[in-house]
Amino acid sequence: MSNRRVIAFNTISQIAGKVITSGTTFVVSILIARTLGASGYGDFTKITTFVAFFYLFADFGLNTAYLELSEDKKAQTNLLFLRTLFGLSLMFLCISILSFLPGTDIQGYTPLVKLGIIFFSVSILFQSLITTANAFFQKNLRYDYASYALSLGAIVTLLSVFSFPYLGITGVIPNIFAFLLGSGATTVAALFFAKKIIPSFSFSFDSTLTKKMLVIALPLGLTLLCNVVYFHADSVILTLFRSSSEVGIYGFAYKVFEFPLVVPTFFMNAVFPLLLISIKGNDMKAFIRQMKQSSAVLFSLSLVLVLCGYISAPLFSLIQTDFQASIVPFRILLLSLPVFYLTSVTMWVLIALKKRVALFLVYFISMIVNVGSNILLVPHYGYTAAAWITVVSETLVLLLSLFVIQKYFNPSK
Repeated sequence: MSNRRVIAFNTISQIAGKVITSGTTFVVSILIARTLGASGYGDFTKITTFVAFFYLFADFGLNTAYLELSEDKKAQTNLLFLRTLFGLSLMFLCISILSFLPGTDIQGYTPLVKLGIIFFSVSILFQSLITTANAFFQKNLRYDYASYALSLGAIVTLLSVFSFPYLGITGVIPNIFAFLLGSGATTVAALFFAKKIIPSFSFSFDSTLTKKMLVIALPLGLTLLCNVVYFHADSVILTLFRSSSEVGIYGFAYKVFEFPLVVPTFFMNAVFPLLLISIKGNDMKAFIRQMKQSSAVLFSLSLVLVLCGYISAPLFSLIQTDFQASIVPFRILLLSLPVFYLTSVTMWVLIALKKRVALFLVYFISMIVNVGSNILLVPHYGYTAAAWITVVSETLVLLLSLFVIQKYFNPSK
């Protein structure tokens, strides 16, 4: 198969997989919101948000390190060992700190929420193994396997969430269990396909190789760490200081807002190899042209999506009257969509320019501003403040990124 066909096949596989998973996730979110209401959806959001903190800790940029060191035959088995170790350690860490989480029977991390976290913590190990398998799929250009695995998991989750009420099984915990079933199905499928690519699929540990992987992964890992704190700080602070209903209202608005954020990821996945070719060929004019064209396309698309989202927001009330309150934070969040689309371009530009330390500093500064603002404002102004802080924080990311890029091309200014 020619390079063009391989790229086209893998791109189509990713898009098809994402359409299926995003579509099913959207339907699942509506079903859960409709069944649980704002308060129940708030508890569901508390559980999934807290556990999701640990997903990126398990990632920590190790896939990038593996791809750079993949010529070493020990790299794949060493990666599997590290990820399994990280996943198990983080799973037990997640459970062990539950007793320190503040909460009462009606607010914060309630006993029900803590029970849900214990159940859902298993997904940290699942996610670690899925992420590892994805590294092997990327190395061997078999994104179709990743799409098959993710689609299977999404369908299992959808069927579980849809069928449980008919079996008389309702509540927050059954919906968490449905997501866990889906994650488990994805893990089994991903490992099955990984075994087809890599027959010698086993564990091994090499201290020298491990040190190399961690050194390479560190800058990106720290950036991911800042990113996960940056994205989830608002939900955690809402959990600590506001009611479960408010967490659910904002959580649903943010969940819907997240769906169009996948578009620039796929777009830049296709553009990034072209940026690297321009860099390697020292063709900076082509690099700048690609950067500007990508920004123009994504910015234009984001404006269309903002308009569509703003007009369709009142449909939230059809899910349940509780979620009519989600319209305001959703419309505020939409204001940041063009900014998110542009920061997707600047992030990959900085990676292509090997400005990973600068990228980390950009997100670190934005994280500090984001967390500090949430701590100061969310306890008093609730989810409205959280939404506006998201807009301001992402705008700061864009401005700082543009400053670094401008300094790279015009160091004298």
